[in-house]
Amino acid sequence: MCGRYTISFDGTDAEGRPDPKLAAIAASLERRYPGVCKTGEIVPGDVAPAVVAHEERIVAVPATFGFAGRDGKLLINARSETAAQKPTFAESLAKRRIILPACGFFEWGRDVRHTKYLFTPESTAGVLYLCGLFRAEGDVLRFVILTRAANASVAGVHDRMPVIVGEHEVRAYLTDADAAARILATASPSLACGPA
Repeated sequence: MCGRYTISFDGTDAEGRPDPKLAAIAASLERRYPGVCKTGEIVPGDVAPAVVAHEERIVAVPATFGFAGRDGKLLINARSETAAQKPTFAESLAKRRIILPACGFFEWGRDVRHTKYLFTPESTAGVLYLCGLFRAEGDVLRFVILTRAANASVAGVHDRMPVIVGEHEVRAYLTDADAAARILATASPSLACGPA
């Protein structure tokens, strides 16, 4: 279950330069929604940087982590394998997909101390593009993160992980339902892991 992740616009690329994709997202959000999005550790209920398709363009928007549930609790994840069959998620999967840029995500170990681990790209620099779904609740755009069975790099800590796409797949995931279905069935990348 992916309930916390981290985003920093101070991220750098493999050569140590500011990551151009994160810099573009940060600049767009600051221009259109100054001071709205949180960075650092993102937890349910936070307003986070996100990317959606709007009129053939890919745009950065603020979005709140979690759909409001019937019992007052936030729904934060949707299983990618069953989302299309769930009334809560089916329409969003068909029409309202979202990407959450992240520097890493957190999971807690099964050990007695419940050690907190941070999963990041295998290279020392990079961005994870987490797949999600969104819907409008009043004037608020809300999202859940899609999850899948953990791959070998995550399975030792947790049995689920976020669905992650490469930068080259972001547009297809956001704009093409058939491509999104193929992406959801594709293996996620191997990740680096260390205590947080």
